[in-house]
Amino acid sequence: MSASTSSPLSPTAAATHGGYSPLRRRLRVPLIVVGSLIIIAAAIVVASPERTSEGTMLGASGTMSGGIARINGVIPLETDGWLPDGASTVLAESAGAGSHRVRIILELTALDPEGITYSADDFAITGLGSVESRLVWAYPEKAVVSQGEIMTATQVFEIPNQSIELLLQGADARLALGTEHHTG
Repeated sequence: MSASTSSPLSPTAAATHGGYSPLRRRLRVPLIVVGSLIIIAAAIVVASPERTSEGTMLGASGTMSGGIARINGVIPLETDGWLPDGASTVLAESAGAGSHRVRIILELTALDPEGITYSADDFAITGLGSVESRLVWAYPEKAVVSQGEIMTATQVFEIPNQSIELLLQGADARLALGTEHHTG
């Protein structure tokens, strides 16, 4: 071989092709684009605030394990003066500052053969910011709803007296309470 002929491995060949094989040169730009898109997508996922899915609209039926659930009412206790038979002493106490109490009428319909196992302690109210709810009273506290049966439960929660969207969450149900519960 003469000195003027360049071989594929010679320094002259490497300099003219940028040190890459033809296949590698053709893949370089698409790989850079794909890598950049992956990095941008990851940054968007990390930087995006966590969004919770909305709950089933007030009055509509939402699915849960064993059947469906629906809120038939969200009633501020301050507006209707409701107290259960043999009123609980905890309901006779006034709500804390900046909060009020709501009575939630929850209807559960068992559709599956295993039915629905209900416990009031499994339910909580969540919302925007650091909304904290407190289950004050419930009837029944626990129940098993057999297939084909419908049960109505009454739950009393102490919630912030603000016009914000709230959700009643229990087991795998997410039911919207709307904003009409606000008494201010």
